[in-house]
Amino acid sequence: MNQHKAGSPSPTQPRKDHRNSHKVSQRGLLSLAMLLISMGGLGIAALGGVKIVFDILREKPDSSISIVFVQIIVIGLAYVVGWFTAMVAIRVYGNLVLPILIKLSAWACLVAVCYLYVEILKRMYAQPDELTRFIKYLVVMAGGLAALVGLHLIIEDHDLRPFSIPILLISLVQLGLIVFRYVFDTEGVKPGFLWKDLVFFFSMITVSVAMLAHWGILEPFRTRLTNYFDRNSTSIRTQD
Repeated sequence: MNQHKAGSPSPTQPRKDHRNSHKVSQRGLLSLAMLLISMGGLGIAALGGVKIVFDILREKPDSSISIVFVQIIVIGLAYVVGWFTAMVAIRVYGNLVLPILIKLSAWACLVAVCYLYVEILKRMYAQPDELTRFIKYLVVMAGGLAALVGLHLIIEDHDLRPFSIPILLISLVQLGLIVFRYVFDTEGVKPGFLWKDLVFFFSMITVSVAMLAHWGILEPFRTRLTNYFDRNSTSIRTQD
């Protein structure tokens, strides 16, 4: 055995590089930056969506269909930026905070959709004549449902079925209102309005049943997203 003699100098111990121990992780910084960008984009889209909804519900006179479509396009741009950065932050950089925020955002979006649905039913019961108003109702409801489904796609193995139950219950309430309006409350009823009631009802009941039955309509798209990030995640993220 090789032992050091008394009085002989001890071997030099390697010094720790304190500079490396305090080095900030680029991967962590990018994950944090994407969290802020994603929530910022989704937040801007949410604020814009609330503004459109209240303009339509208040029947603002300058809220024409063309303006509504332009507003939806720019809000959709903010939503896409937030949606894509959230996907990268979660599936590439493994951000653990963002999935919790996205789940909370999905429930908040469901509350907003249900509120919008109820408010639209209250206005449709009066059977307004303007076709443009009905188109606006369809457009904003479709936008709210699309936002909800988009949030669902961000998180892997996220179950959309619980979100379908409130929408399904409100759809059944709508069915009851349709029967009551055309059978019992017939004073001033407009038979020509029935097609609008049926279009809105069947659209919402189809969406809610598809969510509840879990038919897997979105699975091909979800699988493509998962495969894409599985193939490219190592080349996208930084190594430190």
